[in-house]
Amino acid sequence: MRPVTESYSYAERVRAALPLEDAQWIGLRDAWSALWRSRLLVWAAGLVALYAAGMAGEPSSRLDPFWFTTPFDDTLGNALVAPGARWDSAWFLEIAQFGYADTSRAAFFPLYPALVSLGGSLGSPLVAGVLISSACSLGALYLLHRLVAVDFGLEDARATVLIVAFFPSALVLSAVYSEALFLLLSIGSLYAARLGRWPVAGVVGGLAAATRSTGALLIVPLLVFYLCGPRADRPRHGLDHGWRPRHRVAPDVVWIALVPAGLAVYALYLALTTGDPGGAFSAQAEWERIFAPLSGIALGLWSAVKGVLELLPGIGVAPSWFPADQVPALVAARDVILFGFLVVAVWLTVEASRRLPPPYVAYAITGLMLPLSVPALDEPLKSLPRFMLVLFPLWIALALWARERGRLRGVLVGMGALLAISSALFTTWVYPP
Repeated sequence: MRPVTESYSYAERVRAALPLEDAQWIGLRDAWSALWRSRLLVWAAGLVALYAAGMAGEPSSRLDPFWFTTPFDDTLGNALVAPGARWDSAWFLEIAQFGYADTSRAAFFPLYPALVSLGGSLGSPLVAGVLISSACSLGALYLLHRLVAVDFGLEDARATVLIVAFFPSALVLSAVYSEALFLLLSIGSLYAARLGRWPVAGVVGGLAAATRSTGALLIVPLLVFYLCGPRADRPRHGLDHGWRPRHRVAPDVVWIALVPAGLAVYALYLALTTGDPGGAFSAQAEWERIFAPLSGIALGLWSAVKGVLELLPGIGVAPSWFPADQVPALVAARDVILFGFLVVAVWLTVEASRRLPPPYVAYAITGLMLPLSVPALDEPLKSLPRFMLVLFPLWIALALWARERGRLRGVLVGMGALLAISSALFTTWVYPP
């Protein structure tokens, strides 16, 4: 084992090679530490589960018809990348290889698979996707640390980064999924707005809108930043939590219009290639999603109630089509757990409204409204933990709450346990995040 003094000297050499100020170095150090520790847990839990599952860890033709998640000739190679390539990874890899010839792929926005395709031209698209996601995650955690440190200090910034890295659905931050790229771009856009750099905020926000459907919603917190602050280009004393506009509109507000432009460009691309400019939204039918504003709340509650009844002796419900759903008790547990995530999301939104400036609250609210307004018929709160992951104001609020009450360690331990379970279920194709 390397002596402690030698490891410190290595860290100092790395620091000397990077032109960073003290706060920037601390942010990079905390981001890297959170990322590699959480990824170690994800890979360890995933590989142990894969070994225990045996052939259950192999994809079916329905989930991965082109076998993109097992691209190597040897079993060991496929096993080593398994915690980074399951479920929706197959869709992103298909798009990187074949584009949007199949209109059902249009639900997955183009920027991330385009990067995977570019990286895959140099080798394996799967490995390229894992590396791209991991690099974006490091950048996202670093920017998040910097953003939180501006208003709340380094300790709260570190706590927030740890919470995001160990959140149960954070396994996708190193998988062939678009969340890592979106998290980097969404944080980057709002951080630029916090610093008053509106051209950067608009351009990066537009890229976020070309990465995930929720990216277009960034226009709301950006406008709130512009009108209400806090803004480094028009500073005021303290963190004012009021919603009353206090900054005049100037020509630089037009940069914010670049955010929906990212979605518009994708719609134009779909119109030219598939003839359906609204394909990104019509393709949601592939997952039995419908548009019904905020109906996910009532439907999720009803599913949770049925789940509780199912878990009681002598009562049963009909299973749905997911592989794990062939066991009604698993369906019931899933629905109860997902509703628990919704309760946590609502609670943290309330905490955010008490602790954070208006732009962060606006982003948390609008970011939750989207998944709650497009519920799936068989699973109303489908993918809610993944939608929550990128809503970083929730985790700032949780970090502030946990540190205030001395419960940060307990929060991280609980999240770490759930992250390990999620990683095992993901890697063995039992259940997606």
